Amino acid sequence: MKIDSLRFGSLEVAPDQVIEFPEGLAGFETLHRYSLFQPEGAGDVPNFFILQSLEDPAVAFHIADPARFGYDYQIALSDEQTAAIGLADPADAVVAVMLIKDITAGLPMSAGLYAPLIINSRTRRGLQVQIPRPYPMPRRQIVSTAMAPAAIGPYSQAVRAGDTVYLSGQIGLDPATMQMVEGIDAQIVRVFENLKAVAAAAGATLNDAVKLNIYLTDLANFAKVNDVMAQFVAEPYPARAAIGVKELPRGALVEADAILVVG
Repeated sequence: MKIDSLRFGSLEVAPDQVIEFPEGLAGFETLHRYSLFQPEGAGDVPNFFILQSLEDPAVAFHIADPARFGYDYQIALSDEQTAAIGLADPADAVVAVMLIKDITAGLPMSAGLYAPLIINSRTRRGLQVQIPRPYPMPRRQIVSTAMAPAAIGPYSQAVRAGDTVYLSGQIGLDPATMQMVEGIDAQIVRVFENLKAVAAAAGATLNDAVKLNIYLTDLANFAKVNDVMAQFVAEPYPARAAIGVKELPRGALVEADAILVVG
């Protein structure tokens, strides 16, 4: 059969690519038949698969093996659930998780680990199960402070989720004037001062950093970054990455972002 997917164009669907979810999926309970296929150019070991509805061309999900996220599920199904998908041999069960991207918050793609899919590879029938959460999901807080440059565009200076703080990239802008300070040395100092101010607004310090990404138009300046970083971050230093780039916003010579874990 053929389906005209809104996102992936015309797709030829073989019978062995059809998976039925008798109870539908969360939020899509009226849709029961899906096609599973690899995205184009994914290679022999794709990072994710596409689950395309055969009843609504506009509905499609990215799904992946939870092992990619370090999870190895041990899920006990009820007799009713195993009967619904005709699962007689646990070896026939395939577990997958949906990938989720919160576009409004600008966060990276994550996995829906508490609502995995169980698919019987023999009968090609599946269901979605809800796993009780061992703890409340962290509350997300948008961080803003006048002590650092205002975000460029519809973005935030940082997002705090529970004890984790994600600092957006900072360049050498003076927050009082929104003008770039001159020279690589002054820009590096300004970058760390801006990161420090945003971290403080999130209830953290740069000593809570577990990862720093440094973007430089000239990687020869990385040694200067290390010298300045030692003034703002105590040992043991966080993991760091130096990334050479052709250009940065506003003609900056250096930019840095960070991940902090408080406590």
